[in-house]
Amino acid sequence: MNDNIESAILRKAVGYDVQEVVEEYSGENELLKRKVSNKHIPPDMTAIKTVLELKGQENDLAKMSDEELEQLKTKLLRQLKDLTKGGSNESNNSNKQD
Repeated sequence: MNDNIESAILRKAVGYDVQEVVEEYSGENELLKRKVSNKHIPPDMTAIKTVLELKGQENDLAKMSDEELEQLKTKLLRQLKDLTKGGSNESNNSNKQD
């Protein structure tokens, strides 16, 4: 699979921060207000399942209870956090661990 796609799926699986900029202009294109805020995008369960499928662990997901899925999600999030330690830089995603 394309490295960019894998990085995007992994990023969505662990959650990420974005900077949101809202600018308000007058009728004469003068900047009146500029608001910059940081926003956290939480982990996405579909992306987590996709990461598991990519790792070859998809065989029993349909049979798992909600509690088991939540435990697996927590475990996977911990593993992904370890993989991406060192900032929000996606360059660490090339490290594959089984």
